[in-house]
Amino acid sequence: MSGPCDTPPASIDPPVKSSDAARWTFVAIAASLLPVMVLASFDFGVSWDEGDRHRNGVRVWEFVRGLRSRSSFAETGGHVYPGLFDAICAALESWVPANRYVLRHVVNATFGWVGIVYCGRLAARLFGPWSGVLAAVLLALSPRYFAGSMNNPKDLPFAAMSVVALYYISTVSARWPYISASTAIKIALSLALALNIRVGALLYLGYFGVLMAALVVLERCTSWRRVADTAARVLGVAVAMLLLGTVFWPWAGGAPLTRPFQALVGAGNYPWDGLVLFNGDEYSARELPWHYAPWWFVISTPPVVLAGAALSAVFVSSRTDALCRIGLWAVVVFPVAAAIVMGSTLYDGNRHLMFIYPVLVVLAVAGWTGVLLRSRQRWLRQSAALGLAVGLASLLIFDVRFHPNQGVYFNSLVGGPRGAFKRYDMDYWGNCMLQAVGWAAEVARSYGTTITLSGINLSGNPRHLVEFNAERFPEVDYSQPTDNRHHMEVRLARGPIPFLRQLATQPALHRVRTPDGVVLCTVTPGPAFGELEALRHSAASRATDRQMNPQ
Repeated sequence: MSGPCDTPPASIDPPVKSSDAARWTFVAIAASLLPVMVLASFDFGVSWDEGDRHRNGVRVWEFVRGLRSRSSFAETGGHVYPGLFDAICAALESWVPANRYVLRHVVNATFGWVGIVYCGRLAARLFGPWSGVLAAVLLALSPRYFAGSMNNPKDLPFAAMSVVALYYISTVSARWPYISASTAIKIALSLALALNIRVGALLYLGYFGVLMAALVVLERCTSWRRVADTAARVLGVAVAMLLLGTVFWPWAGGAPLTRPFQALVGAGNYPWDGLVLFNGDEYSARELPWHYAPWWFVISTPPVVLAGAALSAVFVSSRTDALCRIGLWAVVVFPVAAAIVMGSTLYDGNRHLMFIYPVLVVLAVAGWTGVLLRSRQRWLRQSAALGLAVGLASLLIFDVRFHPNQGVYFNSLVGGPRGAFKRYDMDYWGNCMLQAVGWAAEVARSYGTTITLSGINLSGNPRHLVEFNAERFPEVDYSQPTDNRHHMEVRLARGPIPFLRQLATQPALHRVRTPDGVVLCTVTPGPAFGELEALRHSAASRATDRQMNPQ
């Protein structure tokens, strides 16, 4: 039986033909960006969950090598987290003689770079080659994405692999059979890699299925054989994704066709009920206002991205162009809407939804290039060009000034980081504590001694951040605060509002601040600080004696 879908296969081609200049510009940017990101990762501190993620990676790597049984992965909460990223880091650690967390950050930066490259490829495919160049630049300059690329082992790798999967999904043909064998393999592998990082990859399997169903409807295909063939191809991709996507997920690998879906259902109800600072008030993570996630996107997304996303609704060139934009907006809006409807447990800003940000960037690029290339009014094109240039320049300036604390970015709607302080969670990862430990190491070198540090347990447990960061400095030792033998204490600006006020005003030996004055953490005297003072006075006396009695 045949129907209207009996037409020659055709691909969904980009509306603008490829340009050699754009392609080589994109290659040059990508090639130069990787070493920059790897080197920048050295400046970022250990993030809050990295110790736990490392231990999980070691266990998963042992499982993959056959040294640990599946039954050893008990259902204790962490079983719902796949372990590909952490297993990669654990494997590299056994081969590369480097600090554990420096190595992890290099891997993190590489994932971030992959996300930038595929964000550019997706934009180029859908909206033209120069759109790809702009998307790569805009994502690379986005402060929170860049910061996440350095030391966010959970959300950033998944964001990167999500856009990889979305790119390959975009390569399906508009005509039956829609996906060739090679395309199916690429889609299945990219989805499997994403699933080995976060269970949210199942959303992209759903997007793929919806797209295939939409193509059947748009083609008005009435051939049951072709419909069955299409369904079989989708099912094949799904099964391959589930089987391969649980290789580094021991718990789900025990029942790969069902357990990932169980994890997805429970992912939004993570059993954490800590304090969340939002708009100057303190909430339980389980009792946040419904607009928590949308408002965080509004205040933590650069204006140049927000404006471009708004512009994506105008200057549409064709029906295909419009469908692409509608599809991308669905990918952006659906997870946020689902989180609101399901009452998902959210905290630490929008990091759990970071995976939709590269798609938002692609939409922003579609908006900007739409005005620049399709507007008939010269003044409008010139205004758009000026606005885009100012937006990109402001991001570059922020990234340079605030390095390595780009993760505390807030836009002007709340007055930047300074305006957001004591109203929203700032350095929830504790990245700044590397700078505090580094300052103590400099003091130790100037004294010619070793300094012992500890951390104060005020919000969560930042002591482990002091301990892990101290591993990078031979001049610094770590001591438990209960030992009462540490010279200095590091305090992270994370916790109740009264504590934040106190931290910003109390006397301190050193404060890690943002360029606009926000205190991220402090170094204060510890119980044994007097030993350092005595040592300093002794060193000063010897220096005075040498000056008065030169040999």
